Amino acid sequence: MDREIRRADVVIVGGGASGLAAAIELGMKAPALDVLVIEKMPEPGRKIRATGSGRCNISNSGAAGFSRIMEFFREIGLVTKTYDNGLVYPYSESAADVAALLTERAASLGVNFACGEELMSVKYMPASLVSDAAPGSKNIFMLESVIKDRDGLRSVTTHASFVILAMGGKAGPTFGTIGDGYRIARNLGHNVVTPVPALTGIECDEWDEGSRPCGITLGGTRSAGVVSLYKDPKEIFGEETKVFEEAGEIQFTKYGLSGICVFNMTRHMRYNRRAGESVDEFLVKIDLFPDGDIAGYIRDRQKGCFADTPAGEILRTVLKEPLADYVIASADDGLDEYGRAIADRPLYSLSDEEVRATGVSSFADTRME
Repeated sequence: MDREIRRADVVIVGGGASGLAAAIELGMKAPALDVLVIEKMPEPGRKIRATGSGRCNISNSGAAGFSRIMEFFREIGLVTKTYDNGLVYPYSESAADVAALLTERAASLGVNFACGEELMSVKYMPASLVSDAAPGSKNIFMLESVIKDRDGLRSVTTHASFVILAMGGKAGPTFGTIGDGYRIARNLGHNVVTPVPALTGIECDEWDEGSRPCGITLGGTRSAGVVSLYKDPKEIFGEETKVFEEAGEIQFTKYGLSGICVFNMTRHMRYNRRAGESVDEFLVKIDLFPDGDIAGYIRDRQKGCFADTPAGEILRTVLKEPLADYVIASADDGLDEYGRAIADRPLYSLSDEEVRATGVSSFADTRME
């Protein structure tokens, strides 16, 4: 394998949002430095282009450091607009425009790019131990990377005085963020906090194919409601163990739960594997009728002229049909003496216990995977 040796004052590993911003800052504040960005993807900013469904939500007026962030974007010439909810987008609402602008600004400041190149290792050592170190060098970083092209693999060694790791986490592996930065950081002696997913949908036990009822039937359904998160190592999940609650639109997917309120909830689902913690310590409850009490609603109608209405039909006036069917099936613990399920029985025939079971939180408790 051929080996190439090159040198730079600063190497930034990762050409995403953080890496490009760092490159621009260096170009503006220290123009004499030779800056190189190593990016494993064919071009910088791949992940930026996918953010905000292609619109690129770049900040929020309530975010920490908001003024400094907006000062940076104004300085590089990005025109933005802020919505009433605080979300900030490029005026064109094009994520591709933002990625292109960041890349162009860095290049115009003299930053060099090495794309399609994957970093394998980083070592920090005295220059005296490196046979081909530049004269006068003291301690240097040695970065080993590989380029794959039509002629095969080429190995590249880069000597640098400073290294910035901007390799992202593990979100979006199709854009190159697969967690390899954690390995590099650990090898350099850094402590790495165990990463857990955040701002994402969640998978739930009730969506397993063996579950009865199975949450897969809810895929594609949306409903307003309130999500609550509980954390308890003893798995008792009393009210005092609630760590989060938020109202919003809940999206039921083919694997579990999604939606903005669910995304916000996942920020609180932190656990430390090294300390023996696990995702089993969390429980999610969903209230799909937060404006009232379904059990009380059913009891009122048990006394009216339509007390012979099947229980399932009443619940379907409150919840969308797939959710109503799921809640009823969750509450149903078997057939009565006439072979009828709760959904098929008239309201007047339901016991207090059956009414309570049908109305609990408007939805079954949801365990995490």
